[in-house]
Amino acid sequence: MRIQEVCRALALTKKAVEYYIKQELLTPKTLENGYRQFSEQDVERLRKISILRKLGLGIKEIKQALAEDGAALLRRKILQNEQRLMYEQLRQSLLAELSERGDWQEIEGKLLVLEQQETVSSKLLGAFPGEFGRFIALHFAHFLPDAIENAEQQTAYEEIINFLDDTATLSFPVQGQSTLDDQQPALDNQLSTLYDLQSALDAQQPTLENQQAMLSLSDWRQLSADMIINVQRAEQFLEKNEESIKAYLAFKQSEQYLTSPAFQMQQLLRQFQQASGYYERFIPAMKRLSPAYREYIEQLEQASGALRAKYGDQL
Repeated sequence: MRIQEVCRALALTKKAVEYYIKQELLTPKTLENGYRQFSEQDVERLRKISILRKLGLGIKEIKQALAEDGAALLRRKILQNEQRLMYEQLRQSLLAELSERGDWQEIEGKLLVLEQQETVSSKLLGAFPGEFGRFIALHFAHFLPDAIENAEQQTAYEEIINFLDDTATLSFPVQGQSTLDDQQPALDNQLSTLYDLQSALDAQQPTLENQQAMLSLSDWRQLSADMIINVQRAEQFLEKNEESIKAYLAFKQSEQYLTSPAFQMQQLLRQFQQASGYYERFIPAMKRLSPAYREYIEQLEQASGALRAKYGDQL
């Protein structure tokens, strides 16, 4: 097909098609007379380019989406858009508040806090892959303060941003379409939180990158809230879920788990934490920034102690 035919078939302008060629999104054959000849594969690729462009993807993102990691890129774009819409709704609320009350100084302060929270959440989402990144962003967002009130908090905030800017994005290997959900006890998500927030996600890993239907934002918020509550009520949680905890700990020692993608991703996560200085830089800065997070860490340490006291020989 010639370019005019392609334009008519796909409702594209000649200028748009030439732009995509210039950006090396496709390379149609050039004939001896200088005209371009578009194959069926070129037309189909142009159709996909047009769809992705209309969905808001940039040229670099389109290149990635059309490559082998396209599905992962699209999932990441969904998460980024979801986060953007969430903060846009918060801005809308501030705009409504400004229109009703007219307190510019108060709104300015709230907007500054919103921008700081959005920056941290966005950078967390960028540092960790897929659904895992969304969970991490939501979980830590729960502890971000309503305002930075002193120099120590401001310094801690800047340290967090610097850490996330310095940190290379963690990547998990691509898994098959099946998940390990059926292989693990139902309460894995919550059990692991009692001794390590990050290892908690080794129960989540199999579903993070390859699950066709992602958990909703409200689902992840609820999971984060449940984790926090279980840490606060560790002894009650241990007593109530004794049988499930035993099954979980037995599974963690099994060959099935030790040869699973979940275990592999847990190991990658630990290597990432050690190499990046996660516990030396990020966690201490979070504790200085947020009194609520500092209290949570203390509760998490107590919960870990309770778990070790009860199941130490099985850990």
